[in-house]
Amino acid sequence: MILETKISWGYADLIKTFFEANELVVTCEERTGHNIDQINLHIEDNSDTAMSLTLMGYRHLGIENMLCDYLIRCGIPAGKISIGRTEIKRDMAELEKQWDEHRKTIGLR
Repeated sequence: MILETKISWGYADLIKTFFEANELVVTCEERTGHNIDQINLHIEDNSDTAMSLTLMGYRHLGIENMLCDYLIRCGIPAGKISIGRTEIKRDMAELEKQWDEHRKTIGLR
């Protein structure tokens, strides 16, 4: 069975940790499309894992909802779950320096 989620591939490590901690045999695979890589979950049909996930999903109003709740508890902002990891803080002085160097190479003063 394959479950297509709206969870970004950037959080695959956290999702894999969740499955390992709950002793579930689930394979995460990257799905590309619409400029955002998301996660497909591969679960063996009629297995203990499928039954466990079904029960866990029932309690949490869906398997994807359960995984999103887990990510939120890990400190991931809810708005970033489907689009990727949280933003990276950049050093503006370093960016300005790089821009100055690039500007000189293209002939601007």
